[in-house]
Amino acid sequence: MIEYILLTIATFWLILTGISRRFNLEAKGVTLVPLVLLMVRTQKFLTTVNTLSEKMKSFWNTYASVGVAVSVAGIPFSLGYFAWNAYKVLSAPTEAVPVVPIIPGVTIKISWGLIIGIIILFFVHEFSHGIVARREGISLKSMGFILLVIIPGAFVEPDEEEMKKASRLTRIKVYSAGSLANFLVAALVFILLLWIPQVPDGILIYDTIPGTPAADILAEGSIIHQINGVDVPAYETFSQELSVYKKGDTLLLETSEGTVQMVLAEHPDIPGQGYMGIRPVQHVTHFLAIEILSWIFMLNLSVALFNLFPISRVLDGGKITDELLNHFFSEATSKKLGTVFAMLAVGILLINLLTNVMT
Repeated sequence: MIEYILLTIATFWLILTGISRRFNLEAKGVTLVPLVLLMVRTQKFLTTVNTLSEKMKSFWNTYASVGVAVSVAGIPFSLGYFAWNAYKVLSAPTEAVPVVPIIPGVTIKISWGLIIGIIILFFVHEFSHGIVARREGISLKSMGFILLVIIPGAFVEPDEEEMKKASRLTRIKVYSAGSLANFLVAALVFILLLWIPQVPDGILIYDTIPGTPAADILAEGSIIHQINGVDVPAYETFSQELSVYKKGDTLLLETSEGTVQMVLAEHPDIPGQGYMGIRPVQHVTHFLAIEILSWIFMLNLSVALFNLFPISRVLDGGKITDELLNHFFSEATSKKLGTVFAMLAVGILLINLLTNVMT
């Protein structure tokens, strides 16, 4: 499986490199480092950002100030949250919250919910940076799309000279704007999720496990409604009904794709008990809308928190931390403290990633 993924990635970059050289994309604002980095710059959205920054000026000024407060409070919260989770990883791995890099098609299955969530995530984050930068009098050189190996992203490119000449508070306002936008989107979507009725109406097959009875019989994305004539609208009902069957028993499943017959294998962890070989997800009414909103919520909240991680010169939280340290300490001391914070943050992050191998 991993060989197939690596081959696909290499082929993608090979084709991309060929297209770039054939059409001289570098002259059109595209930066390409084969297998590593793709940056596509454009000025198409700059007019929109400028227009938005000139409307509701008092709102954006207040927004920028709130962003500073949220980020200054959010940096220690983010560090504390991931530090606590790192402690859980080392002391009680099963209780830790899994931290998985979002790599579409590799660490996570591609779906419309994921795609829409990523688009909204980048859109609000980068537009927020851009609007606040313009409100603070910082020119924007470009906006664009970035691909780091296979991890997608977006960026706003402010005028670096103007950023250096701007006040420290102005720079902090610009750095803080992205996470605030993501927090606000997450909060709004959370309210919407509470409002939408969610009635269980079957078991969705998220995917099937190779070599099991379900692998060649049940299609990913189909929904199980009945087992041998018994309705299974909720996961609890499904699990309870399935638990009474043994290895070799035959099930008649009513699914969204029609009636399916299956002979159960033996459960890998429970001797004698029947096993289908599926990864089930509770399906509910308005499932597509809820799936999309859930992705928007999770992505925006996760990125807002992670972006405030104090990794110097890399994440916005690190840039804000550097500015605060430079305000209170000498340049030499602030550099040392910034390095300590960055090393601590990277160490905590690496421990968090251990959840993928320890659980």
